[in-house]
Amino acid sequence: ALFVMRDGSVRFANGAFRRSVRYGDALVALTGINEFPPQGGATLLTPAYGVVRPTSGVKMAMLAPLDAGTALDGRYRVTALVDPSAPFEVRAPMLGFGPAALRTARLPGQDDVVEISSSLDPPLGEIAAAVGGGPFLIANGAPVDDPHAPAPEERDRRFPVSGAAMTPDGVLLLFAVDGRSAAMSIGLTRAQFGALMLGFGATNGMAFDSGGSATLVARELGERRAGVLNAPSDGLERPVADGLFVYSDATPGTARTYALRPRTFAALAGAVVNLDGAVVDEAGNFARSIPGTVRAAREAGQHGQGFPVPGAAPGYVTYRTVARLATLAIAADVANPDAGSVVHFSAHGADLTGEPIETGGVVTWSADRGSISAGGAYRAAEGDATISAAAGGVRATYVLHVGRHEVPLALFAPPAASVWKFITAPRGWPGSVTLMMDAQELRLAYDFTGNERAAYAEANVVLPGAPLGIALDVYGDGSGGLLRVALVNGYGERRALTLAKAVDWLGWRRLALRLPADLNAPVTLSSLYILPAAGTSPHGRGWIAFRKIAVLQGGTR
Repeated sequence: ALFVMRDGSVRFANGAFRRSVRYGDALVALTGINEFPPQGGATLLTPAYGVVRPTSGVKMAMLAPLDAGTALDGRYRVTALVDPSAPFEVRAPMLGFGPAALRTARLPGQDDVVEISSSLDPPLGEIAAAVGGGPFLIANGAPVDDPHAPAPEERDRRFPVSGAAMTPDGVLLLFAVDGRSAAMSIGLTRAQFGALMLGFGATNGMAFDSGGSATLVARELGERRAGVLNAPSDGLERPVADGLFVYSDATPGTARTYALRPRTFAALAGAVVNLDGAVVDEAGNFARSIPGTVRAAREAGQHGQGFPVPGAAPGYVTYRTVARLATLAIAADVANPDAGSVVHFSAHGADLTGEPIETGGVVTWSADRGSISAGGAYRAAEGDATISAAAGGVRATYVLHVGRHEVPLALFAPPAASVWKFITAPRGWPGSVTLMMDAQELRLAYDFTGNERAAYAEANVVLPGAPLGIALDVYGDGSGGLLRVALVNGYGERRALTLAKAVDWLGWRRLALRLPADLNAPVTLSSLYILPAAGTSPHGRGWIAFRKIAVLQGGTR
């Protein structure tokens, strides 16, 4: 966990919580509070727990506090022993002793005095806030391989990641790295994330929960409200249970400064750069918004521009003008439009070091079909188009696929049909995969009358191109089973997607599944599988079949 101590310091450490029950010469670990039945040691139930269900092998001791405080620590007297053979409501503190606890110590007797004590390291009274996570990534300025890392199998997989680290002079750094987007960022492995922290001069650091929950929100200087600074892989913020929040407690004061963003940049000669500007007080609190604009000087080199405002110190930006670019890349706000749709293109330049170069207003746009404005707004024509941008002596092109079409796959015919095999969860249960070669169909038989929970037709076939979706005919048996497809993206991440919530039809039906935008190509079709219908017991047996599988590709044929 990351612990924020009451003295303002920050500590990365494993928190240790211990609580025990002592009576006479017996000592039992208290391993649960309001958890039943007890696991490993004793459990303490309070009236907040509610009704205890009948449980064999468990003994209960009802308690009356002698000097116990609100934190549950202190001394209690055993007022009665209860055998939970029938349901009853907890109306006073109770200790539950399971088989593991009873093997290590005797059961307390009526009128025995028991003492409950606990300890936390770091002590609770010294902690202002804490947020859990893991793994630890760096310690004392060096990479570490956390032996207690969550999900150790994901150590070398790229993810969107978030975390925190400390520099030697006590600065807390908060990180969010985007991922699952081939055009922007594919994320980092844990070792790479630790290396990034070291690159920022940190000496100790850890990761938080990552993936779709990796989000960084801040109120930047001059902004009235906080905003999301990164691009969460879900497309928006994911609801999460907790996070690390840092607030300013400075009292708003007199507006003194005109703050501009960005304060420094590089631009092509003559490029127009729009600035966010606001008058702020000494603590950065917003007073009023005043945007600004810079047209980069024609002469290459370093330049500066001041922005006077009434009643506050003027704003100032510095920038570097360049005559040429090393690279130019085109981005679109819609990757696969329909004919007639408007797509907004932007061009992003960089120099030889990779530093971004502003290009606003100096890019020349063209398209081989359809129409595109001077600002990069393109109205899609029928069929694919090639969009071109030129600036700073460099030209870039972008092939825009308009519309969609199906590409048939011969996965149920020789020789591709030989890749399919039958698997169950758990393994070894009845069923089969049968290829009907003449009809080019695959039949998946299942038997859910026993302990079989899923039946798979597994293939592990790489799908062509960058598929937008999958379509196939499915022969339904009316069982109501859940039909799913398992896919693996280019970074080894497995995704299970639903083809049909219930196979409640008889005969053939065409099904189509649109793939999520973050399923980065190449995409592997891992399996087609069926699970039992929810709420039916016992589950039945049957078979379903597949034919005419195709992938949905962007563009015209």
